[in-house]
Amino acid sequence: MSSYGYHGKVLHIDLSARNSWIEQPDDRTWRIYAGGGLLATYFLIRDCPSRIDAFDPRNLLILTSSVVAGHPYAGLARFTAASKSPLTGGIGETRCEGPFGVALKGSGVDCLVFHGAADKPVTVIVENGQVVFQDASPLWGKPVSQAVDALEADLGSDIHTAVIGPAGEGLVRFASIVSERSYQAARMGMGAVMGSKRLKAVVVRGEHRPPVADPDACLRLTEMYRQKMRSNALTRWQLDPPGFSAWVHLHGVDAALCTHNYRDAVFPSTENFEASRFLPYYQNDGDCPGCPNNCIKFYAVKDADAFDQRSGAIHQEITGALGPNLGIADLGVIFKANITCNDLGLDPTSLGFTLSMVMECAEQGLISASLVEEPYHFGEPARLLTMIQDIAYRRGIGNLLGEGSWRAARAIGPGAERYALHVKGQEMVCFEPRTQTNLALGYATAPIGPRYDICEHDWDYDTQVGWEHTLDSSRTVGILERIPMDFIGAEKVVNFKALATLWSAADALDFCIFAIAPTRVLSLQNMAEMLAAVTGWNTSAYEIMRYGERRLHLMRIYNLREGINADEDTLPERFFTEPIRMPGARWDGKYLDQEQFNEAIRTYYRMMGWNDSGQPRYETLLDHHLEWTVQEGYAVQV
Repeated sequence: MSSYGYHGKVLHIDLSARNSWIEQPDDRTWRIYAGGGLLATYFLIRDCPSRIDAFDPRNLLILTSSVVAGHPYAGLARFTAASKSPLTGGIGETRCEGPFGVALKGSGVDCLVFHGAADKPVTVIVENGQVVFQDASPLWGKPVSQAVDALEADLGSDIHTAVIGPAGEGLVRFASIVSERSYQAARMGMGAVMGSKRLKAVVVRGEHRPPVADPDACLRLTEMYRQKMRSNALTRWQLDPPGFSAWVHLHGVDAALCTHNYRDAVFPSTENFEASRFLPYYQNDGDCPGCPNNCIKFYAVKDADAFDQRSGAIHQEITGALGPNLGIADLGVIFKANITCNDLGLDPTSLGFTLSMVMECAEQGLISASLVEEPYHFGEPARLLTMIQDIAYRRGIGNLLGEGSWRAARAIGPGAERYALHVKGQEMVCFEPRTQTNLALGYATAPIGPRYDICEHDWDYDTQVGWEHTLDSSRTVGILERIPMDFIGAEKVVNFKALATLWSAADALDFCIFAIAPTRVLSLQNMAEMLAAVTGWNTSAYEIMRYGERRLHLMRIYNLREGINADEDTLPERFFTEPIRMPGARWDGKYLDQEQFNEAIRTYYRMMGWNDSGQPRYETLLDHHLEWTVQEGYAVQV
């Protein structure tokens, strides 16, 4: 068992029986599965029955670090939350920045696996691998910040927390887990799974991190990052306020802007999203321990009593999902909505596209008076905050919308499903796939559905726009030339596979994608050097890319077991049938050719070592030490 970088311990916690036990996988298991979503998927296949409901107590909820993450160095602050998703019915995985990931590694274990469901609300406290169960009934119903205040008053200010709000308690299918009051493990409904287990809060504390193999090398890589981050245009953009949430007026225009549920591509008020408009609301940078580049920024509004500024952390896609997507140009309202989502435990992206679905349905006359007296419409900032509360507390039509866009659309009636923009049940994100075909392929084929950071964006590699440095730093993964961002064909699939594999590896190792290759400071070789410095392993960039492939193979196996097949590797009809409307602009008339897109997906399958039905071939699984999934009956041999 390695003595460096990770404990080699998985803490299983049975909420039904209120007991716990430590599993210590052998060195080979850690070398194959490493952590993050890869390790979590291994446990979900091994220990979770197939085809159960996501809210069944037999589902697992997993909070995990990795062999390298959880140490105070550049790019290592992330942790992963994973489970069966109540949105998709397939693998659910999300990653989260902030202090909790380092604290999780400091709790004396690498991974927490929650089994069963408590008979009443519970807080689980973990320190040095030991578990305490504490009644959380007084916290149930409280927003996240109030719950954390109560926990700190009781347990001390040195704790670190992962908490659900009322949305998770009410099983809103896109509820999030919120760490440290403000950092969301958003997407895929992990907060709803936590709520189904009546687990209000996970508290970790202690400074029990394992030693790293070469602390001098870890510090040297971190200092190198610090020295270079201002010379990298993308990293500098993340670093300086207002940070990466101020993008709508730039990249949103270059690549076509998601406006009104992707019905439109031009928003007349983009000047409201210029960087200077953000700065009056800027409060402070977030904290990812040890990383020089604190990308997450906090934004506050004047009404501090109603909108707790400690809940003000905002992620990149939120300004788009809650702004132009909903026809809202008021930054103050968007920041209030973001704070409210953090405090109630709602994923702002799924929220945005669930609301834009019902707004477009209202415009089409599809919302009956029995659902809501006054239908919602685009461009109503005054009603947005009320809608968020209604969904989180499942009031009125909010109870229906809390099921997510495609379930709500089916209940609304004929014609509504066209406006539910989702893949595999998870709502879209606000970066245009008709003009960025790497993203289109990623949204369609990713086992976790659409995510804006599924791979580096095509914009970066376009022939007309994009960062100047991106091609130089991407040659190490085989991207040798710029390709128009809207091109769809075999040459683009080559690039997509490399980019998606790299960031899949980051998700397996909990490397933060905002610090790493292919376009930020830490190169692929630096990632291998950091992995070696933390663990003491003799490793390589090749091994890192193998983690990315292995994660995708194993998640594919999980989804196939759960009934999710290649038919769901597609995009909403709108992107194939409705051209972008930007008169006189580069993207006017642009849409995805469905036949070309399907052929690109088949090419990707074959490059991954899958058959044309998206099933990993036995030889592919054998190559990645995953043949056991066939031998033990979890996968079909092809």
